[in-house]
Amino acid sequence: MTQPSGSRQEQILNLLLAASNGLSIDELAVEMQISRNAVKQHLVGLEKEQLVAEAALNSTGGRPARSYKLTELGRNRLPKQYGWFCSLLLTELKSELGEAALRQMLARMGVNLAQSLAPQFNGKDPAAKRQTLVELMQTLGYRAELETENGQLSLKAVNCVYHDLAQQFPELCEFDRALIGTLLESPIEQTACMAQQDCACRFRICAGER
Repeated sequence: MTQPSGSRQEQILNLLLAASNGLSIDELAVEMQISRNAVKQHLVGLEKEQLVAEAALNSTGGRPARSYKLTELGRNRLPKQYGWFCSLLLTELKSELGEAALRQMLARMGVNLAQSLAPQFNGKDPAAKRQTLVELMQTLGYRAELETENGQLSLKAVNCVYHDLAQQFPELCEFDRALIGTLLESPIEQTACMAQQDCACRFRICAGER
């Protein structure tokens, strides 16, 4: 039997990960060595978070039992390790292309993403574009906000979504600069960078575009 490790809900998620056809409440109770009622309570919480969902009825020789399976959201909730692969990929690209070409490629990626997001910004005045950009960056995890200091308007981000990678590959900042500048249709200047030990990333918005 599976020995308890982590929270009960984490146990359920890990058990369902290994069961492609799902598991019933009884099966989960046996594996976790807890009562059916306790399993039910945990499943209710996981269903509310949309991490698990009811699957097909399982025939056990008696009354059919409802089984539960992971949702895609539930699978994505489990730990993933993308950083090491991204580091390998960037190392190879930098070796093959060189630093200057890598910067150009990342800038193109930022511009291309901005162009795909352009419909959200079309027809808006500069102030509305800046607010839309803040909301977009919030959804991406940047913890962004606008701030004015010494008469200069800047976009401030207190969470670098690829902080460890940016410390190893400062070229990644080209992506952010190109994305922000293209969406605002304004030249921007990065004045602070968390990967360079600053407390936040700041992108100054040129005065002529306010």
